[in-house]
Amino acid sequence: MLKMIEVVGVSPEGYSQAVKEGVNSLIKSGEKIHFFEVIQQRGAVRGGELKEYQAVIKVAVET
Repeated sequence: MLKMIEVVGVSPEGYSQAVKEGVNSLIKSGEKIHFFEVIQQRGAVRGGELKEYQAVIKVAVET
C-alpha cells in the first residue's frame, strides 16, 4: 500500500536541485519511494538577492 506525503526541498542552486534534496532526504530516512510529483516551485529573496529555491513535492511511499 502507498501513502502520499508532502515534502519541501530547498537548494541555493536551483529548482532541480531542490527536488533532488527533497527526494534524497526521504531516501536517507529509509522510506521506500515509488514516484513523486512537483506541486509548487517558489523561492526566497533576502537582502535583495535570490537566496534559495524551494520545491514542494508529493511523494508516494510504501506503508
